[in-house]
Amino acid sequence: MTSRTISYYNDITGASHSDADQLVLEVCTSHIACLVKGAVSGEVEALEIFTIEEAVAEWNDIFHQIKSQSLLLNRTYRDIHCYYNFEEALLVPQHLFSTAAAEDMLGLVYGESNRHEIRYDTLAGDTPMVNVYRIKKTILEQVNRYFLLNKPHHIYSVLVQHVLAAKDLPEHFIKVLLYDKHFVAAVVKDGQLQLVQSFASETQEDALYHLANLSRQFSLDPKRSHLELSGKFDTGSELHKQLQPLFGLISFESTEPDGIFKTAGAHPLHYFTPFYKLVV
Repeated sequence: MTSRTISYYNDITGASHSDADQLVLEVCTSHIACLVKGAVSGEVEALEIFTIEEAVAEWNDIFHQIKSQSLLLNRTYRDIHCYYNFEEALLVPQHLFSTAAAEDMLGLVYGESNRHEIRYDTLAGDTPMVNVYRIKKTILEQVNRYFLLNKPHHIYSVLVQHVLAAKDLPEHFIKVLLYDKHFVAAVVKDGQLQLVQSFASETQEDALYHLANLSRQFSLDPKRSHLELSGKFDTGSELHKQLQPLFGLISFESTEPDGIFKTAGAHPLHYFTPFYKLVV
């Protein structure tokens, strides 16, 4: 069963729609998010988040269900970006990248598979990298069926580009995107990216364990370390209190109030930053 759990819209019935509007999708095992950026307004005009409640659900059923519930997906879009939020991804230096090597590395780390297809994103920067990742063919079939000519990306690519583009990062820094059943973390130490990885996180104890382990693994100094959080995190929660001794500074990356987020008062704005950052 897949259900729409969060939705914000401008006046969806009266709003003008253009096929030049941008549709952004994020797909992972626990949710699918849909955002629409207006071509005329230049703002995010709608957000829908669908929760996938059955871990073994068929992807054709999932996409059929969100299509039938969505107020956004019965429209035509020419500019569609689909972001995949799955753990089977690796960053490699661009000079070491080849499609054959990418397939070998993914197979070595995650096991051989003929049920996946490989994609890659090229990341610009002082040291160009390639994010190679694989997606189940059953997912790609449904995405390509419902969203013709979509542009595929991986969530790690967006996270790493934003982190490496930031100015004056602290010496010890962890950026975390939190979702219902997992989080994605990027660790930077002394200006160098150390890790980007997805962690299963069914409970607050899971998140605390993994973040404490990252701090120990990379010998982060609690007095000098900065933990920046965005996504589904409750400020003042027990987890928030337990993290404070581990990090000298804990902050929350919030969206700038824009479009629908100006009135999304039922949730703190940092809830939506991981999705908002995907809009091109």
